[in-house]
Amino acid sequence: MKSKVKSAGDCSTLIEIELKSETISKAFDEIYNEMTKVANIPGFRAGKAPIELVKKHYAKDAKEEALKRLVPDAYRNALKEHGIDPVGMPEISDVEFEEGKLLSFKARVDTRPKFKLKDYKGIKVEKKKVAVSDEDIRKTLDNLREMNAKYTVAEERPVRMGDYVVSDLDCMVEGKPIHKKRENLWLCMEKESMIPGLSEQMLGMKKGEEKDIEVTLPEKYPDKKAAGKKAIYHVEAKEIRQRQLPDLSDEFAKDLGKESLEELKKEIRKELESRAKMTAEVDMENQALNRLSDDNVFPVPAGYVERQLAFMVDNAKERLLEKGFKKEDLDKKDSEFRDKFKNDAVRQVRLLFILDDIANAEKIDVNEEDLKVAYASIAAQTGKVEDAVKEYYAKEGLVDNLIEKLREGKTIQFLVKNAQVTEK
Repeated sequence: MKSKVKSAGDCSTLIEIELKSETISKAFDEIYNEMTKVANIPGFRAGKAPIELVKKHYAKDAKEEALKRLVPDAYRNALKEHGIDPVGMPEISDVEFEEGKLLSFKARVDTRPKFKLKDYKGIKVEKKKVAVSDEDIRKTLDNLREMNAKYTVAEERPVRMGDYVVSDLDCMVEGKPIHKKRENLWLCMEKESMIPGLSEQMLGMKKGEEKDIEVTLPEKYPDKKAAGKKAIYHVEAKEIRQRQLPDLSDEFAKDLGKESLEELKKEIRKELESRAKMTAEVDMENQALNRLSDDNVFPVPAGYVERQLAFMVDNAKERLLEKGFKKEDLDKKDSEFRDKFKNDAVRQVRLLFILDDIANAEKIDVNEEDLKVAYASIAAQTGKVEDAVKEYYAKEGLVDNLIEKLREGKTIQFLVKNAQVTEK
């Protein structure tokens, strides 16, 4: 086998490989001998046909099998010969192949970046002091009251600000409907509504009353064809409901499963302190990672960056789809998304290699207990049995990804544990 390498850009190597005819002939001999034992050719019992007939009938299959065997073996041997440390799968191209004579191909592969890791112990980070005020507790109690509000029917009076009007709604722009009729829609009467002017013009309506209301749709209206245009809403007020918040009392606390209002406040304080502590820890982790990224700047494999960038773009588009954006509109903005996330993609790939180097240097590994805790956590989040989660990860080939994620998490914890922390 002959092979030579040359650079194909930052962290990328192109390997040109050529196999001798003897190697190719030997591979075909082995393949045809294996095929002869099971070949099914008319006029002969299975496995009894002459090898020349087998070669004639199975030439195409033999060539495909030879490629499957020879290319990976040759690629692995070339890596070993030139001391190449690959990351990811190679891109195979320019394959030339003729039975018994020639096999040559090119393999472009991303390689692990070479860099000298800067000091990662003693990174300076600030820790936010965990403090929960009485005002924080009051806001949480207000949110709980909002979540447990009751909506009673207001039979004898017209609509006023703050009400919820159960409505049937049509909308016409330039004489054409812009959406299907919406029935039993709860409209909150508030000044800062999505459609400016709609709530104000519904004030004074009575149950069962219908009304045409003219408004100007906002420039940021989801349907861009209608944005900024005059619209006629035909509204039927089917029911008027007023919101009633529960009183802050022991009775309210008991409805939430607590013995008293004081116990509820204690539980809220405990929960808010736990969240604040977690937020402070995440903030310290981000400070440490940002410092590592700033101190260790080096080229990273383009293929890795491209995969990370594609993941980030797809993830952003999925979140926007859930908010009601149209797929065709989002697809037109791919280049904008890529420009927005490119630097972050490079940074995340760089951190991947930095954290891996630290984990190797500090011998940070994931053991069976770590996996067990992770499976239990996933089971709790998904409502599934731990054994079922473990079986799913094994079946779908996700265990290695989970191990990599856990190892990365343990490495980040190591960084914070060994950081210089000042409380803020």
